[in-house]
Amino acid sequence: MQRFTPFLTFAQYALNPTMRRNIERFLVTCALVLFLVHLSLYAGNEFFTWNLPESLFSHPLATLYTPFSVILIAEVYLLIYYLPTSFARSLGKQIEIVALIEIRSVFKNLEDTSTWPWEAAFFPHMLSALALGGMLVLFYHLLPRRVARLEESELKKFVRFKMGMAGLLTMFFIGLSVYSIGNWLWEWITYPEALHTDLNSVFYNEFFTALILVDVLLLVVSFKYLDDFGFVLRNSGFVVATILLRRALSIGAWYAFSYEMTAVLLAVIMLLLQRGLSSRHAEDLE
Repeated sequence: MQRFTPFLTFAQYALNPTMRRNIERFLVTCALVLFLVHLSLYAGNEFFTWNLPESLFSHPLATLYTPFSVILIAEVYLLIYYLPTSFARSLGKQIEIVALIEIRSVFKNLEDTSTWPWEAAFFPHMLSALALGGMLVLFYHLLPRRVARLEESELKKFVRFKMGMAGLLTMFFIGLSVYSIGNWLWEWITYPEALHTDLNSVFYNEFFTALILVDVLLLVVSFKYLDDFGFVLRNSGFVVATILLRRALSIGAWYAFSYEMTAVLLAVIMLLLQRGLSSRHAEDLE
């Protein structure tokens, strides 16, 4: 456990309630300021023809990309924040992130309204966002609140290990953010005509890949602490759901919709199986 002490210390500093509130307030302010900056640049590009990249300045709705991108950063932080205390709550945040990415994609394509809505480019993204939101209601309804308390009171060593891994993931998150934003700005300055139109490729593919590796490691280590097969099966299914969500970020819209629905259905089914198996295990102990 000593080798994780630096990560644990960093996690205790970066993932506490006070820091969470400060980061949330800071990101809300950033979202508002950057939205106004993006809107001003769009207006300037329209009036003075600055030749800014069309992927970000071709339509006023494109300015909504900026505040939603900042909100997504806040969601990623909350995902890591909940990881040490609740594996299931962390998966819920992953689903929320994908839903927000889909909503952001709706704004990107919403100006194309010359066809029937179900034929437009934004429709599968809108459908995905609505379906993910609906499934999240069911997911959180099924999620027992006692899981986090159980982990904090009876599995302190495992929670410390998860906190250390969350600290490591936070460091990776900060480093990846700086690298991705810097690389994106450099690309904008040097090759604006080749600017990424899919902003998911700037950050989220790499982050979800790292998250999958962390989830698998936590799953393996959990075998040492968890003797309830329901929890082990549930967490295994959650890892598969994370992999499916990661895959959905890099494929076509309709294929992504099918992967996302499979992921959330798997998560809900795993919660139901875990509840059934855990209740049967409790009856056997009586």
